[in-house]
Amino acid sequence: MVIIKEGDKVKWIKKMAIVPHPEGKTCREGKVLPVFRDKEYTGTVIQNSNNRRIQVRPDGLRVLPTGLDSYYDVNVPFDELTKI
Repeated sequence: MVIIKEGDKVKWIKKMAIVPHPEGKTCREGKVLPVFRDKEYTGTVIQNSNNRRIQVRPDGLRVLPTGLDSYYDVNVPFDELTKI
């Protein structure tokens, strides 16, 4: 069993996330159509309190809202995380 602690880099796969169409297909207005696919995310562990669900901050965030550092954090089940 891998021990995941605060500050570790991890990756996980989000099932059926909305992503832009892989072939670039567009609607009549020229906007790229969304499709559902499994998508891999990476991030940093913020809080590991009980080893069942771990709070992770995804990489690539622009600016966090003032006073709301955990606004974009997600809770990911321990089984779905892979330590990088």
